Amino acid sequence: MEHIFSGFIKHSPLGRIDARVKTIVALGFVVITATMQSHLALLAALLLMVAVAVVARLSVRVFFKRLAWLIPFAGVMVVVFPFVIPGTPLGQMDAGLFTLTATAEGLEKAILLLLRVLNGVLALTVLTTTTKFKDLLEALNHLKVPTIFTQLMEFTVRYFFVLGDEYKRMQTARKARGFEAGSVFSRKTYQALGELVAVLFMRSYERGDRVFLAMLARGYGGHNHCCGHCRIQRADLYWGAAVMVLPVGLKILELGGYLWPISLK
Repeated sequence: MEHIFSGFIKHSPLGRIDARVKTIVALGFVVITATMQSHLALLAALLLMVAVAVVARLSVRVFFKRLAWLIPFAGVMVVVFPFVIPGTPLGQMDAGLFTLTATAEGLEKAILLLLRVLNGVLALTVLTTTTKFKDLLEALNHLKVPTIFTQLMEFTVRYFFVLGDEYKRMQTARKARGFEAGSVFSRKTYQALGELVAVLFMRSYERGDRVFLAMLARGYGGHNHCCGHCRIQRADLYWGAAVMVLPVGLKILELGGYLWPISLK
């Protein structure tokens, strides 16, 4: 469970920072950058988080692996924005049956969304790759996050891989009995897939029931107990303040009208 997040950095300098401080800083950074309207402010915040990622020894490969999860969602919006937001035309693209017109305002919104996504993904990636999963859950408990939420996170991550192993064993058993998958449009394929999902659901339900009874037999009461020795050090607070001073300052300047979005007209 300590290395449940792929890309966990064992000897990162940020690994010694209290998980509660890192969680508050990461979430605060995401909230602040998500509300920024200035391209200049977002770019400055992104450079700050890149510097933090370098100090944390975060690899580029791990960052892009996390970013790939958002491409089907945010990536589509970034591509579509220039063509759906009205404004000053920049160019046209012939799509066969219709013509798409890109606008300066749409391109500006697309860049704004891209910078926000990069800031958020990079901040959360630094958090998860420099914090053990167990420590992150304990930090959420200390921050008064509902226990049911943290426990659902823990059990979901823990037994997701158990179900994956169960699925692999079922696939191996089917191949040992001579099963051959049909084509994508074959009725046999969908019938076999439905049976596989049904059996996997029943096995996961039975396993979950056995695990729950075993936990009750060992005195589980639905509450997490703190060790009582996890105090936040001054160095942790200094680090958190140093990271947050720039985005907070940029947001204050933006509210005061000293920063403005870079115009692409």
